[in-house]
Amino acid sequence: MSTFAEIRAQVLALLQQEGRVAYRVLKRQFALDDEYIEDLKADLIDAKRLAVDEEGKVLVWTGSAHSPWAPASPPPPPSLPSPREPPLSARNTPEAERRQLTVMFCDLVGSTPLAEKLDPDLKNCAR
Repeated sequence: MSTFAEIRAQVLALLQQEGRVAYRVLKRQFALDDEYIEDLKADLIDAKRLAVDEEGKVLVWTGSAHSPWAPASPPPPPSLPSPREPPLSARNTPEAERRQLTVMFCDLVGSTPLAEKLDPDLKNCAR
């Protein structure tokens, strides 16, 4: 029987390779139950922040290629377009791309009156 760490490593390798993996696939491939899937989600999503949950059905890789779980082999060198290949601007490229984004907004009580009292030249200074 495999340990949790061994299964987690296998799931991480699969997730890095595929980018997205359905929970149903993980259950079948690794013979996992719902509780085991929840433990993996808690570790990969909440603790390590290497993945996100998509609609409760899919685990999506968000870690970088340089994360501690990345394979040790260096990435392959970027390929240059062949002379017969059309330039990038002429290729059929998508108009938009979805990306994970985190935004943080902080509002300090009394910051507006304080900022109004400051000299305008000092407002942009880092302290």
